[in-house]
Amino acid sequence: MKKFLSMTVLLLIIVLAGCQKDQTTKPKQKTNTNDAKVVKTEKLETMSYEDFYENIGEEDWRNLDIIQVADQKITAVIGNYFLVLNEKKDYTYKIDKIINLHLYGMGYYYNEESTMFYPSKDGEKYLIYNECRYNSKDQTINAKDDKELKSIVIDLKKDEVTYRKGNHLENLKKKEGVSENNYPKIAKFSKDMKQYAKKKKYELMTNFYLKSGKDRFCVMKPFYEENILEGRIFRYHEGKIQCVFKFREP
Repeated sequence: MKKFLSMTVLLLIIVLAGCQKDQTTKPKQKTNTNDAKVVKTEKLETMSYEDFYENIGEEDWRNLDIIQVADQKITAVIGNYFLVLNEKKDYTYKIDKIINLHLYGMGYYYNEESTMFYPSKDGEKYLIYNECRYNSKDQTINAKDDKELKSIVIDLKKDEVTYRKGNHLENLKKKEGVSENNYPKIAKFSKDMKQYAKKKKYELMTNFYLKSGKDRFCVMKPFYEENILEGRIFRYHEGKIQCVFKFREP
């Protein structure tokens, strides 16, 4: 009987010790902090072409530049404005949306303060943030080192903008399906385009952007023209050059 009790006590000690070991060695579950936190989501605010044309001024030095060429859509930026251009039946483009990036704390173009754009493949989502900011001591904080980094994700399909906070940019890119790899490819200027620009007295502003391996797009502006609204988008297709977008007075 004593032997039986001794064996029972020994087994209980072994079991309890094993349980205690499991509790001490089992890793604690931690909250995933590798994502930029969502601050809020709200309806995307756009502006009319009339307001855009009236408000864009001489202080807006950023020339018209293409961000992405997607299926039947071009996204571009001029000054501090983000433009969405939709393709028409005659292959020209018209403005569908105008977004004032300054309303969201974005849209800067000077030196290291420049605003970064990361598009989705279909051109419906854009991650946007400033490359750096200055703290209260006037010190530069780069985006990758800024734990308080503020960014926005624009969803054109839902007409929504989501504010995020945090610098886990690679995780955020994967989560939102955006990447620098979705930028349009760049090609060299063709001889035809160079001759066309010379004849029309245009300045070649950007290189060609390929679309489906056939169409190419570039931005040109008349020589010595200071008005950034004189920037135009041209399409090069099978040796033919066509102006597909230019700003017009309201």
